[in-house]
Amino acid sequence: MKKYSSVWVILLAVVCFYACKKEVKDTQICLHDSSVNYLKRWAVQSIETNVYNNNKELLSHTVVYPQGYFQINDDFSYSLFSDGDPVNGKWNINKNCEFVLNPATAKERDFSVIKLSDDSLVLRQTLGGIIITQHYAAFKCPDLPSLQFRWDNAFTLAAPYGPDTVIKTIYLRQPGFFQLNADASYNLVQAPMNGMPPPPPLMGTWGIAQPGCLVVLDKRKPNQRSFEVQKLTKDSLVIWRKDTTAKVNYQQHYSKHK
Repeated sequence: MKKYSSVWVILLAVVCFYACKKEVKDTQICLHDSSVNYLKRWAVQSIETNVYNNNKELLSHTVVYPQGYFQINDDFSYSLFSDGDPVNGKWNINKNCEFVLNPATAKERDFSVIKLSDDSLVLRQTLGGIIITQHYAAFKCPDLPSLQFRWDNAFTLAAPYGPDTVIKTIYLRQPGFFQLNADASYNLVQAPMNGMPPPPPLMGTWGIAQPGCLVVLDKRKPNQRSFEVQKLTKDSLVIWRKDTTAKVNYQQHYSKHK
């Protein structure tokens, strides 16, 4: 069982990226008068945690690689979709140029922005002898033509989760394909698996939703679902989806049909 309590503290911090559009420095960036567009979606890269003793000697160093993204909105709200339960809240900037999540509440968290550019963000939180550093990358929005292919199933990683815990990761392999068509329709075909009959083929509509750049299937219908495109190359596709009803994160890997 992987605990991500400290990870959550950090992920919530994502909102911190409010710094100036200057050459990146290893010192805290003032969040006031920022010229960098931080009001967007940031993809989670990694979270580092260093623990020091009273003599400032390093006791432990850990790195985790959560999935998901953090959305910062111009109405002073934020949304975090990562390994644990989805989180929503408010943000502001304090007089010390720090980004504050959930200000004036029991869940208030203050963060320093130590690096910020158009395509990357590094946040840091210090809790006594614990220093947590979060790394983010600008979320890259795919265009429609780059997705309009037949994508054959490779494998799926399914990770059930709790409030701040990923319970385990399950490897699934089921033959089939996912086809995104130029007329905004899609086809999903799954083959039999483990002696069980295949589910019926699915057909519907697809598109890219704004803001956020999520691929959305069957928009405004009862079976609507959305995916984050985590990786897209000329011959492979990786998408990530959080099922908040079943409380399972799905990372689905595909290869372009040849």
